[in-house]
Amino acid sequence: DDIYSLISLLSQDFGKYYYKAEQNIALKDLKVKKDKNKIIESAKYSGAHEFITKLKYGYQTPLNPRFNRGTDLSTGQWQKVALARSFYKDSPIIILDEPTSAIDPKSEFEIFNKLFTFTKDKTVIIISHRFSTVRNAERIIVVDNGKIIEDGTHEELMKINGKYKEAFEIQKKGYV
Repeated sequence: DDIYSLISLLSQDFGKYYYKAEQNIALKDLKVKKDKNKIIESAKYSGAHEFITKLKYGYQTPLNPRFNRGTDLSTGQWQKVALARSFYKDSPIIILDEPTSAIDPKSEFEIFNKLFTFTKDKTVIIISHRFSTVRNAERIIVVDNGKIIEDGTHEELMKINGKYKEAFEIQKKGYV
């Protein structure tokens, strides 16, 4: 329990919980009174607040169309709700596995700009194959076959001419 309380995890295969939007973000303990301001702040950082407030019942909307007054979300919207859940937990260590894989590039950019503000005094571990996600990290660790093969900033890794640079150049070709 002590270790669990220190870590927030958003896996690539995040959970969809068919509670109200508010409960989905503050999932920690459904019996404990929720901090509405913290729920909204977490949703703003994740990009979920904008679409949640447009739902007919806002944060009180059940996130399942089979429920009375319920609705479904797109995969990208679900990912933003799951990201808000990670922020709501407010752990000192946040692990994000492909945290924006289902999110459009504009939203991804906005989320990462907010992420660095929100996580100022936290340890954030981001697992990603997307260079738009990792290139601004303070430290990038390249893993191949379960072993660390490179370690440094984006600039340092580009000078090494190793796997990181090779993968970066391949991904870059899709944009040039």
